[in-house]
Amino acid sequence: MAEERTGAAQRLAEWMDELEKFDLPDWDSLPQLDLYMDQVILLLTRYLAPLGRGGEEKAVTASIINNYVRMRVVPPPVKKRYSRMHLAYLVIICLLKQSLSISCIQRLLPVDHGEAEARALYTDFVRQYRACARFLRGLPLCGGELVVEKGVHLPLEERNMVMTSAILSTLSKSLTEFLLQEDGEASEGEDDED
Repeated sequence: MAEERTGAAQRLAEWMDELEKFDLPDWDSLPQLDLYMDQVILLLTRYLAPLGRGGEEKAVTASIINNYVRMRVVPPPVKKRYSRMHLAYLVIICLLKQSLSISCIQRLLPVDHGEAEARALYTDFVRQYRACARFLRGLPLCGGELVVEKGVHLPLEERNMVMTSAILSTLSKSLTEFLLQEDGEASEGEDDED
């Protein structure tokens, strides 16, 4: 039966193993020295690599960071150097952009880009990330027998785990967007591009 654990079930086991090993750095673990762009990219790549999507795209590039600065999602660098505050914002943005638009993420970030507020935001984000990862690791994503669907034999457990994770993703994204709505925004039939 162990040899039958292929496909989604095996990928889930590998992903859960990586999730178990992965953790975001605490605020005090972020470099205290200001960094140049190439150093920021290298560090962010190292921080976020375990959550990558198999090399589909780079998590962060110089042009992406420059766009976030231009859009005022992150504060501008000082003399082309980035502080731990910048790193904290970029870690948050890079993780959340996989499921949320930049405008939604921007609403989550404080308008005042002071270090004390950035530290509080990042510390809370890491705490929430860890709680969500523990919750996800505890979800019963697997079921039981084999079903035949369109001529393809798919173990029910694989079908359930894929569907459950897709539903959780959709519901979480929907809830986040609902909670971030400005007063007076339409709550139904929004014209979001997908």
